[in-house]
Amino acid sequence: MSGRAGRRGQDVLGNVFFFTIPLPKVKRLMKSDVPHLKGQFPLSISLVLRLMLLAAKADDKENASAKALSVLKHSLMAFKKPSETKMLKLYFLFCIHFLIHEGYLDQHCNPLDFTGLVTHLHYHEPSNFVFVSFLENGLFHRLCQRNTKGSNRFPQSVMETLVLVLANLFGRSYLLPSMLELKGTFKQSKVFLEGLPDDFAAALEDYNSKISAVFGQYLLAVSHLANYEQEYKLPLSQINFSGEECEDSELVNHLMNCTKRRSAITPFACLSGNTDHDLTFAAHLDSILLQTSHVSEKHIPRLHLENTDACGRKLLLNAYALDFFKHSSIDALETDNGFHKGDAFYKLRDFSLCIATIRVSLKEMCEDEDDPVVLAFEQLNTLYREKLETAYPRRRIFYA
Repeated sequence: MSGRAGRRGQDVLGNVFFFTIPLPKVKRLMKSDVPHLKGQFPLSISLVLRLMLLAAKADDKENASAKALSVLKHSLMAFKKPSETKMLKLYFLFCIHFLIHEGYLDQHCNPLDFTGLVTHLHYHEPSNFVFVSFLENGLFHRLCQRNTKGSNRFPQSVMETLVLVLANLFGRSYLLPSMLELKGTFKQSKVFLEGLPDDFAAALEDYNSKISAVFGQYLLAVSHLANYEQEYKLPLSQINFSGEECEDSELVNHLMNCTKRRSAITPFACLSGNTDHDLTFAAHLDSILLQTSHVSEKHIPRLHLENTDACGRKLLLNAYALDFFKHSSIDALETDNGFHKGDAFYKLRDFSLCIATIRVSLKEMCEDEDDPVVLAFEQLNTLYREKLETAYPRRRIFYA
């Protein structure tokens, strides 16, 4: 076996050593065709923000900038592919535009305000950006009301609502649609996670609208990089369906009416009346995007309140994080929520670590020690950690 023959971004050539491999096999390997390697989409809006943070905060800024550029330039997906390279550059520019517009970066791309919190929660994108939008809209301050003036304790209802909101953001685990048949038979857990409170749901819709406005323009910008010759061929037979024989067809002319703006929509989706306007509202964006533009819906950091599977069935979220906070029973998570005890621990630990990360970040950013949101997350972090440590006394849980 062999790994990389040379250093990424530094060596043009490398050496491969065959060790304890028979000579006939070595000859066969040397003469065989090189397998086709296809890289994954390398960027995300959180990664772009982390690279900007690296370049701005490093002691050796020149070295940090070189490392950031190396990550951006040397992508296997774009290796010797000019169109993919242009597409990644456009994605980077639109990410920068969004980050500056939303106040994560200044005009010189220096990190601001909530950058640290967002980057610490980068593995939960886009929920990390949604959480910050909730903070900026003052939703958590309206939620975190104390029992009495001068008290630092918050009622159980506030804690449960906090967990509900956080579970919708950072504890997203989908249930099988068949679980609906068992509704009402669960003993301790509620199992099905409720949606966000109305004010939080409205703020999420506003966030999604901003994302759609920015990245909808990105989809239009990369549409010119698509292979339109391939787009106008049937996927299996490769028959071209845009030939001259269609010019005299009133039906085709009506369906493919070019007076409606269609530049980022696949011709198949155009037949159903889709236009570029639908890029903002489409539930399954991948089904209408140009297939050769190498863009996927998962590259657009939107968080949908409702998702469906391939059969159109609504996907429901597992309420394991909130259920555990209420009853602290691992057995209930196994029998009702459908988690193995070991899997439940890792799920709960990750959720608890998210709370701890938020607590530390808010405490570092907020100058007011009596800020109700900071105190509420302090209380929630303590409660959730204690419940988890009690349920798993022999497990080690690392907190900030």
